[in-house]
This record gives sequence, structure tokens and C-alpha cells, in this order.
Amino acid sequence: MFEKILLGVGQRMVPVPEWLFRQMVQRDARKLAKRPPLEPDERRVQHFAVREIPRRREPISPDVFAAELDLSLEQVSQILDELERRITYLCRRGGEYVVWAYPVTAEETPHQVRMDGGEAFSAA
Repeated sequence: MFEKILLGVGQRMVPVPEWLFRQMVQRDARKLAKRPPLEPDERRVQHFAVREIPRRREPISPDVFAAELDLSLEQVSQILDELERRITYLCRRGGEYVVWAYPVTAEETPHQVRMDGGEAFSAA
């Protein structure tokens, strides 16, 4: 099925046998299945970040989330804390502003995405 599977380790790409790759995927799938789903407001905040970071091209403050999503600042802070704790959803580098929300980032990266309409943004 696979021609070659390579895993990045430091500066090197290491070949991985298919059987080992399948084990790794199954292990990760079991871990994800145990993770509780996002609450509706958590999902709204995450979707807003993914939609707005590429459009605004800058990190988003908690105040913006609160105003745009009609949530209290306290709610937004709690939600951002939880989403950041899960790591896979968003990141606030050294402050309160959301810098990236997978798969987009306000920071420049070598990974550029161009949409059909021509707009471009950095991928996380």
C-alpha cells in the first residue's frame, strides 16, 4: 500500500516500516478517542480563530473574541486556557493574544497556503 514512510527525527528523515507506522496511527487514534469533545463555545472560539487569523494577519486578543462571539471576557479566558492546554487547537505565545489556531498562524512560516480567491496565509 505504501511506497515509503519517512519520519522526521531532528535533522534526518528515518524510514519507518509499514507495520510500525500502522501501530503508531492506531495508538494515536486510541488516545484521541479518549479526549473529550469540545463544548459548543469552545468550538465557536476555535473556529473563529481559524477563520480570522488569516483574514486579520495578526494575533487576536481575548477582547475581540468576547465582542465578536458575544461571550464574557472571563468565559473567553477560560476557553482559551482549555484550548491551549490541549495544544492541538491553539497557542498564545508569551501573552494573551492567540497567535495560531491549527492549521493557521499569524506568524510567518515557510508553509504558505494560497486560497482559490488569491488570499495567502501561513500554515502552522
